[in-house]
Amino acid sequence: MPDIQSIRQQYPQYGDMSDDQLAGALHQKYYADMPETEFRQKIGLKDTPKEPTYGEKVSKAGEAFDKAAGSGIGAIGKTAVAAVEDVASMGSGVAGDIAGAVTSVATQDPKRGEAVKESLTYQPRTEAGKAGADYLGALAEPVTKVAGAIPKYLEEHGHPIAGQAARAAIDVAPIKGLGKAADLAKEIKPAAARIAAAGEDAAAVRAAEEAPKQAKIAQARSIGLKLPPSEAGGAVGKVLEGAGGKIQTEMGLSRENAKVINRTVGQEIGLSERQPLTEANVERLKQEAYKPYDRMKKAGRIAADDEFKAELEGVKERTAQAQEDYPEDTNELIDKEIKKFDRPAADSSSMLEKIKSLRGRASRNMQSPDAEKFELGLAQKKIATAMENLIERQVPDKSLVSDFRAARVKLAKIYNVEDALGPNGNVSAAVLARQLKRGVPLSGGLKTVAETYQEFPKVMRYVDNLGGHAPFSALDYLVGGVEAVAHPAGAARVVGALAARPLARGIIKSEAYQRRGIKPREVKPSLGTRIARRVAGHTLQDLPQTTEATVGDAR
Repeated sequence: MPDIQSIRQQYPQYGDMSDDQLAGALHQKYYADMPETEFRQKIGLKDTPKEPTYGEKVSKAGEAFDKAAGSGIGAIGKTAVAAVEDVASMGSGVAGDIAGAVTSVATQDPKRGEAVKESLTYQPRTEAGKAGADYLGALAEPVTKVAGAIPKYLEEHGHPIAGQAARAAIDVAPIKGLGKAADLAKEIKPAAARIAAAGEDAAAVRAAEEAPKQAKIAQARSIGLKLPPSEAGGAVGKVLEGAGGKIQTEMGLSRENAKVINRTVGQEIGLSERQPLTEANVERLKQEAYKPYDRMKKAGRIAADDEFKAELEGVKERTAQAQEDYPEDTNELIDKEIKKFDRPAADSSSMLEKIKSLRGRASRNMQSPDAEKFELGLAQKKIATAMENLIERQVPDKSLVSDFRAARVKLAKIYNVEDALGPNGNVSAAVLARQLKRGVPLSGGLKTVAETYQEFPKVMRYVDNLGGHAPFSALDYLVGGVEAVAHPAGAARVVGALAARPLARGIIKSEAYQRRGIKPREVKPSLGTRIARRVAGHTLQDLPQTTEATVGDAR
């Protein structure tokens, strides 16, 4: 095997590598199966000296200081002088780093900065002072390695000025704070500006993505709906939610929200807060709303127009291309329903009776869990709407049409509520959300309830499906039971463990917490981005508005 010198002659391209580096690379690539010590011996290199451990370095430096300080009374004086010298060296070193960095930035000449640093840094002159400095350096080696990593990296990668500024910043940080270091490190400003801009752009994207959800949080709270901390609360609320149990908290909020939903929906269709949302009250409101329909029955014959035919065709929800490509893929029930009402003309009285019948059948079908019946009910509702639109276009009496239109809006809301109303007088937010998704034009509180369900379905569950409500859940009893087994003598602990979970849920459900803790959150740039922006300075958009005007005037 050739020795290291022969290898270098054969491969002069590796002249920039040390013997140890070249030997290590050759061993790893070609002789990995041979012990490295044996390989080094065969190419004529001595064993690599073992790197002393941190403890060995400190011990050796300490022995050197003891030797330099000597013993007896003389050692006290030498040690005192060494301490003064070492403090002076450290203090002047900090000042030298700062002054050197400022000089480098100001002159853009790192050599001048280095010269200023060396001229201001006191070097110990006594043997004890030198040995003391070495000892303190050995002690602080782990910290200085970490602290010096960034300056060293910058200096080794062609940024000596930035490296000096970073070293000064590290020196200044414990004394003046990081803000002062930023002023000294002007070379870092461009990089900080790029970091800040990227972070601000990312925050803007997150804010845009979060905007719809935050708007729905504000909308839900505006009518009194209660939301979980995991979706819209702070850290304290999330801890409470974890302590109270996520599922039990969601069920508790659903029960609270059921009251809000019923009240909001009732007010939308004309009930007062004292009037319950019952089938009888809904029917009464319906009959009152139909009165303008009775007057419209005398309007005479209504002729179908092209717009009416187009609306009927639109009920199928099939494009012309889909109908051409897949003519047999149709819903026969819906097609049959459309055919019934596709007539060239009809008396307004019979049309209004059919509209009323269609809406009644639509409500029953849309309350069904069967998807096909729901689709049929939705189609029946759209056919009724198309017939009402036709009447409005064909009747010349504008006053009568205005009353008719107002009654239509009210009846539409009543029927939408009726479709979502359960036997116990509770409204299903899920049904309203399904209506909205399928194109039913909900508005006001009905739309708010539907959209809140779409965003936060777990706290908007249909309360009739939740079963009975007990103060403690099975998991609450389990937690109390575990505490009882672990501490059989501590009855108070058992009671506390059992009560803690419902107490946490009670706080989350309280209006006081919801009012203060649940609110839309503003998406802000991260702390790192804000620090980078502070280091980089203000953007043009941050400058006072008068600046642009002054520049314009100067022109």
